Amino acid sequence: MTSMVSPTDAGIIRPPVLLPRDSAGDRIGAALKHAGLGVIHHAVTRTVELDGALPRVSQWLEGAGPQDWLVLTSRRAVEQLDAAGLLKQIAVRVAAVGRATGAALAGAGVDVDLVPRDQSGAGLVTDWPDPGARVLLPVSQLAADTVPEGLTAQDCRVTRVDLYTTEPLDALPPVIAQAWPAIGAVVVTSSSIARALDRLVTGAGLVWKAHQHPIAMGRPTARTLEELGHPASAIAAEPTPEAILTAVESVLS
Repeated sequence: MTSMVSPTDAGIIRPPVLLPRDSAGDRIGAALKHAGLGVIHHAVTRTVELDGALPRVSQWLEGAGPQDWLVLTSRRAVEQLDAAGLLKQIAVRVAAVGRATGAALAGAGVDVDLVPRDQSGAGLVTDWPDPGARVLLPVSQLAADTVPEGLTAQDCRVTRVDLYTTEPLDALPPVIAQAWPAIGAVVVTSSSIARALDRLVTGAGLVWKAHQHPIAMGRPTARTLEELGHPASAIAAEPTPEAILTAVESVLS
């Protein structure tokens, strides 16, 4: 009878994994660490809230009813609306682009009516159940037009509100710069993070090496990495901690 021995059990030291995003409550980082991986976990972007966005959301919600939809595509948007008190006792139906966004909504006390099978903007458009509906879409200023264009094509009246944007930090955080030569995998969860990291690494006089495998969460992020000259070594099958861990282990095994 044979037994499977993990690299950790066999005493093999695997290179650290870079997760360049906010570490607070991050389930991806927790999953990687639980699997015995060393994780460099530090954001490379900052969030900038956009003036006038929250009053627009508030005004829309005040005039909305149970036939209307609030569509959320990021945990950050949920947190911003929740902090402003705009998710309390809302009368609309709610869609989340994926389980992580849905969990954030549940944590804010909001029932979710739709999570698409394919956890992506395109998946949400494909699974959309209500053509012609009135929709509020509070998003990052950098968000792609996949959802508003897809829902508009189904005769929905979409109000997009850019809640926030992200921008690169002024310099590469020292913890990343010091660990950079040893990093074996870089988990990139969005196009904005891909661009910020590329800019900061270049600005620090560092270069990407062949052994530093980019792992993309989703095909849009993989396309951005390709454009930047860092093709993804693996693409997570789903935007979940488990799928990302599988992708990371596929390149470090």
